[in-house]
Amino acid sequence: MEKVTEKWSPTSVTSIFTLCLQPSTGTGQRPTSTGGGVQFSAVCGFRWRFPFRVDLQSAPASVVDDAGNTIESFQLQLFFDPHLIRSAAYGQISLAVQLKNLISAQAPAPVQLSLPQNSSYHSSHTQLGSYVYASTASTPIISITLEFSPTLGLTVPHPLESRMEQALEETLTGRELVDVKFYAFSRKGADCVLHPLPLFAKSSLLQGFSDDLDAFLTEHGFSESAVVDLDLHEPEERSFDEYGYDSDSDLDSEAEEEPETKRPGPAKSASDDDVSSRLGARMGRVIVLKDTAFRTWKALLCYLYTRRVKFAPLKSERGPKELVTTGPMCSPKSMYRLADKLGLEELRALALASITSRLSEENILEEVFSFFTSMYPVIQELEVGVLTSNFSDKATEGLKEMTSKICRGEKPYCAETLLSIMRKMAQTKK
Repeated sequence: MEKVTEKWSPTSVTSIFTLCLQPSTGTGQRPTSTGGGVQFSAVCGFRWRFPFRVDLQSAPASVVDDAGNTIESFQLQLFFDPHLIRSAAYGQISLAVQLKNLISAQAPAPVQLSLPQNSSYHSSHTQLGSYVYASTASTPIISITLEFSPTLGLTVPHPLESRMEQALEETLTGRELVDVKFYAFSRKGADCVLHPLPLFAKSSLLQGFSDDLDAFLTEHGFSESAVVDLDLHEPEERSFDEYGYDSDSDLDSEAEEEPETKRPGPAKSASDDDVSSRLGARMGRVIVLKDTAFRTWKALLCYLYTRRVKFAPLKSERGPKELVTTGPMCSPKSMYRLADKLGLEELRALALASITSRLSEENILEEVFSFFTSMYPVIQELEVGVLTSNFSDKATEGLKEMTSKICRGEKPYCAETLLSIMRKMAQTKK
């Protein structure tokens, strides 16, 4: 049996396996483990495993097709072995098996047992069931769920995804963990963004999250750009004046002019001579990001690797800065913009939740009339609702001031927001 994946919840762990097959001497397929005696699955969960045994089905119990012909079939016996948790005080646990493309004489029933076990090593194997595989069937899939008591209070770990495991395994044979280098601007000048900083990643760990992200990565270099020495490459552009999001709070303000630096020449593709002159050079492709801040992209890479993201307070919040001990932090507004652009729905929802949780009577006017809010109808509707449902004297004065600015042409992008507020207030009065 080969473990495909594992799913965790606060009270259970589900391990999913396939039964490995090979062509049979006749027609169909046969399990590769047939006749090998008792074998063991990969270690699962908190270090338990599932012994199993596959044997050729005897003649009286053979499977027949609709025409009465005998189909070569195999018996799979499945067990549970507590292994390294045999002495753990987990109390009552339940094991349930779900099958696909396997035959069971009766519906698999949950198996109950208690831990710790004081039995000997071999007698600790608990049988979960006996099933039949017909050689003409598709690949069997076996899901085994181990359920704990809700009162146990287990801490659920975050296991590595299979592709992360594969990437780490490749490093054991000398494969490089980095094959793409991003440059993202980190500072905001008077009329441009500047000071690009590098970020490194492995391309295979960034793909498959959304069609838009895959297309972005492909269009910006994975398919066509030259392979270069990542450690020697320098960006050709040191500044960019068409960033498209002037209020990006993930860009640091440039207090004084950046000193002039020598502009590097174009990066050259690595020839055989170049590679041989630098043993151990990290070769890969380079992507220059022209509309995403360094801080935002770093947080995105961290999210794609770990599914975790940390958001900074909104600039309109005047309280003390939050301290974060680990992991990159970015603006939820900047991440919402990026996630929306790349079609990362879950990440966009997380950013929206962070924005929502940080709205208050103190900052709602500043937020609802921001350029960011004007770009996204979902954000606008949310913030207009917050403002009109908690309308105060302070909001009245602020609204008068903002109306004057819009009329003077200082904030033309806020006109639609103002109309939305007026419509919402009119509906409320009815």
